[in-house]
Amino acid sequence: MRSLPCLVVLAGLCSGCTLFFTGGDDGDDVCALAETTADPAIAQAPLRDPADLTCDTFGGYPCNPECGPCPAATEGGALAPIPSWNYCGHACEQRSESACAADPTCRVIKDAACTFGPNPCFTDFLGCFPVDTIPDPAVACHGADAWDCSRNPACTAIHSQGACPAGELDCPRPFELCVPEGTHPGSCRGAVTCRALPPSCPAQTTPGISGGCYTGACIPTDLCPA
Repeated sequence: MRSLPCLVVLAGLCSGCTLFFTGGDDGDDVCALAETTADPAIAQAPLRDPADLTCDTFGGYPCNPECGPCPAATEGGALAPIPSWNYCGHACEQRSESACAADPTCRVIKDAACTFGPNPCFTDFLGCFPVDTIPDPAVACHGADAWDCSRNPACTAIHSQGACPAGELDCPRPFELCVPEGTHPGSCRGAVTCRALPPSCPAQTTPGISGGCYTGACIPTDLCPA
């Protein structure tokens, strides 16, 4: 006799990523999407980590590997808590920079090498990704960490190029700093003629300067051109 489905829901994801698991001893168990039991199930969509822009899988047990890849348990057998990150493959990822900036559900990502590097780039636009599923437009962009930066659509996160493991397509892009959308963090050096005080920057960062004034950004010193 077939057992009742056990529903595992990933908060914040579209219903098309909801996954049913069925169990039984008659060998004819199947997976089904929440919308209809006639369609084959798919694995829950992985989530986009705002710290390095890679896709991570989370979920619950029991898991039928025939329905898609099963998430790994943490050490000790417990499942990792599901974060509020948005899912990979979101519609925002197809947006141009201007379309991304105009969509309040999306956020603009910039390339640190082009933002601070000595060599000119055609564009410093790295990509467009969805805002976190727990948005907060009150987050101050300057000084925000990766997660808080991802919660405010008016913030732009700047990411660097991380080392890419051999054979991997999902290469990490480490978070460096957060700035208000449409602004530049400035340069690491330059004359300051404004009376405004510099921001209180943590160790290994330096206040950004633009037009003789502090921008409010704290630039990691390892991004400063020699």
